[in-house]
Amino acid sequence: MNASEPIPAATDLAAAAVLLVDSAEDARATLAGSSRPVVVIPVYNAYDDVAQCVEAVRRYTPRDADVLVVDDGSTDARIARLWNELPDALPRFVVLRQARNAGFVRTMNVAFEAAGRRDVVILNSDVIVGSEWLTRLRAAAYSDSRVATATPLTNSGSILSVPEHNRGTELPAGLTPDRAARAVAAGSTQLRPVLPTCVGHCTYIKRMALDVVGDFDEAFSPGYGEEVDFSQRCVRAGLSHVCADDVFVYHRGSGSFGLSPAIAQVRADHERELAVRYPLYHSWVDATANRDVSVLASALANARRSLLGMSVAVDATGLGPYPTGTQRVAVETIRLLARHPAIGRVIVVVGDVVSEYLRETLSPLAKIEMVRDEPSLAPAVDVAYRPVQTWCPEDLARMRRWSRRFVVTQLDLIAFNNPAYFPSWDVWATYRDVTRLSLAAASGVAFLSQHSEREAREHGLLADGQLTSVTYCGTDHFTPTSDPRIPAGAPDRLAHIPYVLCLGTDYLHKNRPFALRVFGEMRARGWDGDLVLAGPRMPLGSSRAAEAEWLLRHPELADHVITLADVTESERTWLYGHASLVLHPTLYEGFGLVPFEAGASGVPCLTSTHASLAEILPDSRDVITDWDPAVVARQALELIADGARRQALTTALGRRAREFTWAGVVERLVALFDAACQARPRPIVTAVDGERTHAAPAPVAGAEMFGDGLPPREVLEFLRAIGQRPALRRPLFGTVALTYRLASGVRSLMMRHRGGGEPST
Repeated sequence: MNASEPIPAATDLAAAAVLLVDSAEDARATLAGSSRPVVVIPVYNAYDDVAQCVEAVRRYTPRDADVLVVDDGSTDARIARLWNELPDALPRFVVLRQARNAGFVRTMNVAFEAAGRRDVVILNSDVIVGSEWLTRLRAAAYSDSRVATATPLTNSGSILSVPEHNRGTELPAGLTPDRAARAVAAGSTQLRPVLPTCVGHCTYIKRMALDVVGDFDEAFSPGYGEEVDFSQRCVRAGLSHVCADDVFVYHRGSGSFGLSPAIAQVRADHERELAVRYPLYHSWVDATANRDVSVLASALANARRSLLGMSVAVDATGLGPYPTGTQRVAVETIRLLARHPAIGRVIVVVGDVVSEYLRETLSPLAKIEMVRDEPSLAPAVDVAYRPVQTWCPEDLARMRRWSRRFVVTQLDLIAFNNPAYFPSWDVWATYRDVTRLSLAAASGVAFLSQHSEREAREHGLLADGQLTSVTYCGTDHFTPTSDPRIPAGAPDRLAHIPYVLCLGTDYLHKNRPFALRVFGEMRARGWDGDLVLAGPRMPLGSSRAAEAEWLLRHPELADHVITLADVTESERTWLYGHASLVLHPTLYEGFGLVPFEAGASGVPCLTSTHASLAEILPDSRDVITDWDPAVVARQALELIADGARRQALTTALGRRAREFTWAGVVERLVALFDAACQARPRPIVTAVDGERTHAAPAPVAGAEMFGDGLPPREVLEFLRAIGQRPALRRPLFGTVALTYRLASGVRSLMMRHRGGGEPST
């Protein structure tokens, strides 16, 4: 029979009788004539477990498998009655009754003999199977000719335990064994990781393996260690063992052997014997159990997500006190992640200062837990997510502490391309190298636009095959508040005069000096209004010097230019609602929220189509294409005066805004998380190209490279995780080591002064 041929479903079959036999020879004769696997259930008392096991096997096992129950001298009379009371047994049950208890190992050797030339599936009597268990288990066993055994996942099965790794536990609340089995099967990518041993709760053993290495060694009677000895003999013969990671069975554990001191001594004696026979085995098992980057770790993580939902740690340490565009992107993403049905838990990692905006928005959500960034308190999660780009090695180390899988949203390449936002070449070069490192090491990278992704590829920041997604940005977070308020510090006349609003930080790429020049041309053409420049002042890369110089050269206009610092949501709403026009002469955007916020407020926005805005904005003639201030001033005045054009522009912006929802962003982001988690572990990366002129040594263990404040083991492991790309050769370690302190200090300074908003969006 073809190994890939599905086993017929039990529901298609007629009832078969329970056949009682008294010897292995009789059982062998009864089971002869089929090439299908024999499911062997060794039984010794534990009636309740046996009854549940048998019922599940009846329900979910197809007929052609055959079930051989070996009753190893049970003293509980209910066991014997169970076979007589079994109604409409499906599939066929053959019950072999042994007069005296022989122990598990001898019992299984009897079963191997009774099965004849057929494969054998050992199913402990305290195991409950679910849908398609045998079909999937057999497929794993025949996934390669070298496979000797296949073992499913379970809630209590040492290295194959989920959702608690290496620790037995009950099923999550609300899950039955079958529902858990269906969930694990649906979420599996059939990685079929190789194991050092089969695990005895449920194991598919191919007849080929029994022929090659023989039965269980009765030196391990009555039980414990026999499956390890068998498995190691298979390994030494060149065979292998795999996990059937699309199969989950429930295992109660210790149903027959119990936990007596005598049994504990037997276990200890058998472990010592295994150590003598196979000196490398225990180290192999320890490495398998404790590695969190491996095919097995990925398979276990897939199953854990299927049972509990995905757990995500979001790095919000860099979000400052003010709701800038960057913070809005992060907070809206977090808020919708917590409402997504595939997400079971969201840990928001915060710094020493948590903004009221962040706390008020996220605290009411049930799935969210806000925690301080304490390295010693970082539990493992499925994926760590940084909603903004990385700025220093500490950002990378923080994500690595939370998860081996991490996803970064690279908002744009504004800072990567502009040295004006950095105090020195070393700091800028370090940032650029950390960007390279981050995008090379990330399990997935999200971008806010196709433009940003394309630009990253053109700069050589994304290797072929890197997992990416253009998630875009939502615009539906902005709704004019019900209590708009004139900004604090604004002159009273602002409520009664026309004005043009230029909203955003004073980063150079926001081009506020150009807005002043356009405003000057508008005034020269007789427009009797003011200009409002609203937004945070940046410590580096600010245009305030150029703005001050222009005002000094135009003293007659200085009183008509109103400069406001950070504004609240209510003040932002008020400014949009009273403006005659929003002027947005930006030269570089990762996405661009201002035009959509203006449109939602009913005010036209005259903006450029630079960078991502060309793909984001609706087609319109009312955009900046000619950078002559006089031409733009004429456009602005026409928009202010022409009601039909104003309406057409705001309507077009509103229609386009409906295509960019936060729900859509999070759907794409969760799909990226899922793909990153399901992918096989990537090869290790050891270096990236750096821009620093000093020679950089190869990475070595030791704290002296980084000084205080950054765990060297984490960083070293992280950098080792980068070596998969042949094109990235020159080590980054020297770059990171020599500039870490400077970069961290500058970053902290920038965060404090600009409210955590990187130059983006």
